Amino acid sequence: MAYRSIAEEEKVAAMSALSLGFGIPAKARELSKRVDTEQLRVVEVDGQFASVLRLSRMPQYWLGRAVPSGQVLSLATSLEHRAAGHGLALLEGMLAELHEAGIPTVTLQPSTARFYRKAGFEFAGAWNLYEVKCEHLPALDGAYQARRLPADDLDPIMKLYEQIAPGRHGAFARQEWWWRAALRRPHPSEDAEPVSLLLEGSDGPVGWAMLAFGSDPGNQPFGLRVRIQDWGWLPGHDLAALGALAGYRTMDSVVNWSGPDPDPFLFLLPNESIRLTRRRYWMLRLVDLPGAFGARPYPPGAAGRVVLRVSDPLCPWNSGTWALEIADGQGRLERVSGAPARSETAGTASIQGLAALFTGFAGPDELARAGLLDAADPAALEVLRAAFASPKPFTAELY
Repeated sequence: MAYRSIAEEEKVAAMSALSLGFGIPAKARELSKRVDTEQLRVVEVDGQFASVLRLSRMPQYWLGRAVPSGQVLSLATSLEHRAAGHGLALLEGMLAELHEAGIPTVTLQPSTARFYRKAGFEFAGAWNLYEVKCEHLPALDGAYQARRLPADDLDPIMKLYEQIAPGRHGAFARQEWWWRAALRRPHPSEDAEPVSLLLEGSDGPVGWAMLAFGSDPGNQPFGLRVRIQDWGWLPGHDLAALGALAGYRTMDSVVNWSGPDPDPFLFLLPNESIRLTRRRYWMLRLVDLPGAFGARPYPPGAAGRVVLRVSDPLCPWNSGTWALEIADGQGRLERVSGAPARSETAGTASIQGLAALFTGFAGPDELARAGLLDAADPAALEVLRAAFASPKPFTAELY
C-alpha cells in the first residue's frame, strides 16, 4: 500500500473510486469539476486507488483564537477493496502528513463513529438544525434594509464573517473555495442557486443570509421552506436578521438554520417558538498533543498542573506521560521524563477522551464516567474543569 497525493490527470480515476464507495458512480465526473486536485489523497494497491479521501486545511476558532486544523471532507473505500484495512491506512498516512506539516488537529463528520474511533477520533462538537414558523418572526426594524447581492458578489459577506467567526467556539476560518463551492450546494428539492441578502444598518453592513428556497409538502397551503444555508450578524443585530425573513409569514412558511446550543433566539423570541429538528455530532482527532494544547487559549482564572499518561498507537509521538500546565490564559504540555514527582499522581487519558476535552464538548467528569479519563486525584479534576470550561462547540457547516 502507498499513501500519496495525486496528479491532475488522475483526478477522475480518484473521484470514480470515491464515488463508487459512496454508491454514486454516475456522479464521478460531475464531482470532479468541483473538487481541487490538491485536496485528494489515496491509498494505492497494485496500481489501483483502493481508498480516497478529500482533505482541506482551515484553522478552527477556540475561545477566539484560530488554531491550525485539517478537515476530512469525505472518505470512501472502493467496493472491490473493502474490509482490507485500506481506509485506516489512509487515515494513518494523513495523520503523519498533518503532523509533519505542524497541523495539530483534524475534524470530520462521521458516517460510522466506530471506524473513526479506531483511528483516534471522538465526538467533540455538534451541528444543530433549528426550525421556526415565519408567523413567529418579528417585523424588520425600519432602521435596517435587506439588499440582494449578485450571485458572484461574496466579498461583503466574507468580510463580515471574518469579524464574527472568532466569537463562534468551533467555527472555521473559511477559505474562499468554501464560500464558492461548499456553501452553494442546493438540496434536490430546492432552486439551483441560493439568494444572498446583505443586511444593512445606518453605519453599513451588519449581517447576511444565504437562502435556499424549496418545497415543504407538510406545510400547507403553499408548502414553502426557506433554508438558511449560512448567516451571521454583528452583535446587537440578532432580531434584525430574523426580521429580514418576516415577509414570508403571509405564506405560512417555515425557516431552517444551523446554530449553537442553546440558540440565542430561544431567549429573544417571546415564546418557545424555535424547535430543534436535527443534531449531528462531529469528531476531532488530536494529531499533535503539545501543539494542540499549547495553541488554544484558556479561561483567565484557570491555573494548575495535571499529569496524564497517554497511549496512542496510531500516532506514537503522542504516547507517554505529559504534564499540562495552565496559567494566565495559556497552556503548555510537556513530556515528563521518568516518574512524576512524589506530590503528583499521574492519571490516564485515552486519545479519544482528550479530543472531547480539548474542545470543551465534554468535561472531565463526563469523560471519567465514560472511562475515557482518570485524573487520579480531585485537585487535577478541578484544574481540568476550570481549564476547559467553554461554550458548547458547534459548526454552522455540514460537510
